[in-house]
Amino acid sequence: MAPAEDPGLDTVAIAALISSGSEIEVSELDKSGHVQQRWLHEPSGRIIHIRPEGHTNDLYSRSLREWKKILSDSFLPVGFPHSVSNDYLAYQTFDSLQAFFSTITSLLANRALLQGLGVGDANSSATFALLLTILRDATSRVATIVFAHRFGLRIEPDAKRYRFLADLFNDTGFFLELYSPYLSPWWKVIALSVGEALRALCGVSAGASKAALSMHFAKHDNLAELNAKEASQETAVGLIGLLVGTIVVKMIEDHRSVVYLMILLVFGHLWMNYLGVRSVQMTNLNRQRATILFQEYLQTGKVLSPAEVSQREYIILWSPSISNRHGQRVAKIELAKSFGQAMSSSSGQVKLLDGDRYSITVAPTTAYNSTMIRILLWDNMQPKQAIMAWFEAVEMAWIMDKQTGFTPKLERIFSNERDVVDGYVKHFGVKGLWDAMMEKGWDLTTQSLETAAPVRLRARKLNKKVY
Repeated sequence: MAPAEDPGLDTVAIAALISSGSEIEVSELDKSGHVQQRWLHEPSGRIIHIRPEGHTNDLYSRSLREWKKILSDSFLPVGFPHSVSNDYLAYQTFDSLQAFFSTITSLLANRALLQGLGVGDANSSATFALLLTILRDATSRVATIVFAHRFGLRIEPDAKRYRFLADLFNDTGFFLELYSPYLSPWWKVIALSVGEALRALCGVSAGASKAALSMHFAKHDNLAELNAKEASQETAVGLIGLLVGTIVVKMIEDHRSVVYLMILLVFGHLWMNYLGVRSVQMTNLNRQRATILFQEYLQTGKVLSPAEVSQREYIILWSPSISNRHGQRVAKIELAKSFGQAMSSSSGQVKLLDGDRYSITVAPTTAYNSTMIRILLWDNMQPKQAIMAWFEAVEMAWIMDKQTGFTPKLERIFSNERDVVDGYVKHFGVKGLWDAMMEKGWDLTTQSLETAAPVRLRARKLNKKVY
């Protein structure tokens, strides 16, 4: 075997060092470069394990370390905490707690579901229970297809939102099942079918958003292992929840007590889930994070870190309705679904401006509607250029007045390639901004601004008239 090339011969050319006859220290590193174990190779050929300072070698200490390693390897990714992002532990802690609450809630709801299907009711028939089960299953499958079609592309850019919504859907389904035994037969059918449909929405939303979050957490090409360990965590927590839930179901049978307990468990479940997604510090820019980041830069000149932006994010309620420097809602920004949509307006002629591999259209302001700003991305556009397009649209809104909208002066400023026009310094392309974003840890190699099928433009001049 050829010797490894030397970035430091004393640590790479191991065979050559051993043959030198000196004592050699060999360190085992993880992918992050952190030392896991150290060994001493003596000239005699004897290999000695070098224990870290403070480690004793008595039976109790060895057993404790072995058990800690077994538990760590069973439930945490190899190389933890260096192999995952900094927010992994906080999210998984809250995620495990919400899974515990959810398991107990599920047991209570399943008991009500069985009652709704007729278990223990002499007047109920097996045929009715079978038909109801078939209807619930069919409703669930249809809901899965429709939801995936309508919202599939929106989940990854807003993974935190849809992760929280998944459990909101789930808990609403639990309550419908809880009350189903006390409803008339037709209302029972509706409640159980809607509950199953909500459970299906939970499955799609949770599965897709978890995939996006797992990609964020994984740092060392350990996505598959990370998902496997998360399944182990949920299984262990679920087993504990089943044990506690079995005792709870046996002890609490009064309907009012069950309802109060369900409300308490659901509140705990949703609160843990909210704290979990709130703790996640995504480093890619979606529409909300890009707006928060750039508006703060326009106002104070400060570039926020992913952790600071995550504290300002809205988990559920946010829309791309952008405020100006006075705090007035003046514009709505979106990525255009088509060139035809971008160029159409019922209020007058649309202004078209070109940027760095993108175009921006601005519709006239009306007394009843905010200014509509739409972004068109060109073919072969890079993620950084898409983010710059969003920043430019936000800056347009920032200096826009609510009464006058997009004036000829603003059109002159943003249609000019110079950085300073009419005394105004444009901020969206400032090199210091982009350098600071990189230093703060923002990932500019990807973007999550698009929540619909991506559209890219390519234009050419025709030599003859076609139409």
